[in-house]
Amino acid sequence: MFINLDREGTVERLKYLLKQAADDENTSGVLILACDANGFTPEKVDEVLKQCKKTVFGGIFPQILFDKEIFEKGTVVAGISQPVSTAVIRDISDISTDLDAIIEQTFEWQSLENKTMFVFMDGLSQHISALIESMFNCWGLLPNYIGGGAGSLTFERKPCVFTGEGLLKDAAVFALADIKSGVGVAHGWKPVTGPLKVTEADRNTIISLNWRPAFEVYRETVEKISGKSFDNTDFFQLAKGFPFGIVKMAEEMVVRDPIALDGGRLICVGEVPLNSFVYILKGDKDSLIAGAAKARQLAEASYWKTVNGKKEKPLTTFFVDCVSRVLFLQSDFNEELEAVYAGYPLLGVLTIGEIANTGKDYLEFYNKTSVIGLLED
Repeated sequence: MFINLDREGTVERLKYLLKQAADDENTSGVLILACDANGFTPEKVDEVLKQCKKTVFGGIFPQILFDKEIFEKGTVVAGISQPVSTAVIRDISDISTDLDAIIEQTFEWQSLENKTMFVFMDGLSQHISALIESMFNCWGLLPNYIGGGAGSLTFERKPCVFTGEGLLKDAAVFALADIKSGVGVAHGWKPVTGPLKVTEADRNTIISLNWRPAFEVYRETVEKISGKSFDNTDFFQLAKGFPFGIVKMAEEMVVRDPIALDGGRLICVGEVPLNSFVYILKGDKDSLIAGAAKARQLAEASYWKTVNGKKEKPLTTFFVDCVSRVLFLQSDFNEELEAVYAGYPLLGVLTIGEIANTGKDYLEFYNKTSVIGLLED
């Protein structure tokens, strides 16, 4: 895998880097990771994407990573030498879309085993969990999955998924690559109250907890522990330190990030199932950095198991981390980068939700979580 960086985030440099990748006879597919501040729109980039002679996929994110640097503006273009095939699903928020039927027609399941499935989708779409469930139903855990939700920290819905068809909104792109990999997932958030029963919910909106208005219950705990009030603090600025954890049959809970209020309702990134049990979580610098380090360790263990302890090709670290972890850690995020850096080339994204499987256990859409992929070239 060769990786090129444009620090300015211009359309002209994107076009140049894509041509470089396409002209390389060793390149089968091209991964594009871009910053929201680049201002890319379909009008600016669609023709560039459609003219590329190689398979393209990727997304636009609040920030991107290259080695140990964080970029709020810029583009990473990575050429993948192993065979890559892609599929695109549009209108994933449309409840009438038969996701299972569409996904069944994308890849032959026999071709999935011991490969890596990159997944990028509009992180503000409303049926992400349903899409993840359909992926699991149709593809199981034959490949390793890694990816995340694209989009903007303004939470404005706009085109953010790169495909060979152009830059799309409310869409998902899947790229199946003949790459052996190891994936690790961890977060470091700990429960401070709960369990609370989700007694009313609508997709990614929690309406009531324990038969009371959701915000009323959430507010009591957060204000008591933080010593701050939502009356004079921006909701997201305070809520970013107190996500929800959904109880799962796994070592760590699946985190859901409350990002906005709708009256007494809490709007989250990703669905929260009705009748599920949730905890309110809290973390600190040390626990989050330890969580990222654990994700790296799990990825390493997963990779060595995949290759039976015999590394044959160079490795690249692909780091998918939730942007709200950066907002929480601020300058201490550099320590998290150090914790996941393993001496290999590193590229990554700060996402609106993360996608991965935990070994061979299950597939999930996460929030506020670190996902590490060790990718063999």
